[in-house]
Amino acid sequence: MAQHQPTSHRLAGLRVLAIGLLSVALLGTSSLAAYADDLGAQESAKKDQIAANAVTIQKRQNALNQAADALKASQNALASAKTDLANKQKAASDAKAEDDTMAANLVVAEQVLADRQDELKVAEDAVTKGLAAIAAQRDQIGLIAQTTAQQNTTLLSLAMLLSGGFDTASINNQVQWATTVFTANEDAMQQLQTAQVQLQAAQDAAQKAKDAADAAATEVANQKAATAAHLVVTQQAQADADAAEKNVASKVSANQKATTDAQAALKQSQDEQAQYEADLAEIQKQIQAQYDKDKQDGIPDQAPPSTGTFFQRPVPGPVTATFGWRKPPIAGASSYHQGVDFASPCGTPILASADGTVTYAGWNGSLGNYVAINHGQIGGNYYSTGYGHQARVAVSVGQHVSRAQVVGYEGTTGVSTGCHVHYNVFKNGTLINGLPLVS
Repeated sequence: MAQHQPTSHRLAGLRVLAIGLLSVALLGTSSLAAYADDLGAQESAKKDQIAANAVTIQKRQNALNQAADALKASQNALASAKTDLANKQKAASDAKAEDDTMAANLVVAEQVLADRQDELKVAEDAVTKGLAAIAAQRDQIGLIAQTTAQQNTTLLSLAMLLSGGFDTASINNQVQWATTVFTANEDAMQQLQTAQVQLQAAQDAAQKAKDAADAAATEVANQKAATAAHLVVTQQAQADADAAEKNVASKVSANQKATTDAQAALKQSQDEQAQYEADLAEIQKQIQAQYDKDKQDGIPDQAPPSTGTFFQRPVPGPVTATFGWRKPPIAGASSYHQGVDFASPCGTPILASADGTVTYAGWNGSLGNYVAINHGQIGGNYYSTGYGHQARVAVSVGQHVSRAQVVGYEGTTGVSTGCHVHYNVFKNGTLINGLPLVS
């Protein structure tokens, strides 16, 4: 539906009013009724304009509500994105702290490893000294065996037990035999056993220290690798959160602009509606004043028809839209229908409701081609009728018409979705439901 321009309508209304006043001054009392019907046509058009603009206001209010909902949703999304970002940043900070802890643990482990390596060096030196001590003790025992053999030949063959290689693996057996054979050298054998035990202890300690250091180094290496991998994941998550925040912020900005635009459009329509209603009030005021003057001037009262309907039905077709609130086919929202619609094929003749004078014949905005007829006073009330959406007008302003005379042909001009007649009835200057008068 086209947007209304209140300024142009006000100017048009003022021009019509000026022309009407000038006509009254030039033509005298006989034109007062015609002027009143012209105002009636303006009133009908203005009411249609108000109804149409009310639909526009509702649509713009809906658009504003949708924009506000979208803005709220994007703001909530932004808040969620910020919360997610804060969580990811904390995770990154925690990962960095864990990495620092692991690095410190690595330093400690490396120091422990160094200590263990020093202990291993000391133990290896002790092993070397132990081997030397055992070799020296073995030589001493050999010398004692040789001396004993010279003094006691029965033991000579036993001296062979000490011949050949001498190692720590066989020392226990050899020492046992030597202890039995050389009881006189018990002190020398005890020294040999002590040296062996010290050597084995030193070797065990060195191996344990090396194993512990190797395990610590492996654990620290694993921790470093895990920390590095975790930090990469966290940094990527933070980058994703940053991108999401920018995207949502962009949507918030766009939705904020849409909301502002919708608010401005709604304000414009509301301002236009206020002006339309003020224009309508002025028109209705002038209509009432004119009908009051007509009544004072004593326009003759016609008797209503004695048979048939009060008014002639404009076309024979069915009613497709009644007077009052309805949901129009174009606007899609509730509005107040200012007349009764009768549908017949395009080109069907439109008949005058009663005798009268044509006060308007031509284009009338949303009503398209429109004819207004002043019927004067009938049964004590002043009536006029209007016929909209005509394909072609068949009468002219000032022409007298009779009941059931053709005043135009049905069409679909103006704001219309199909061939029909929009039928208006004014009673004492007020638009009423004309259906009971033609039924």
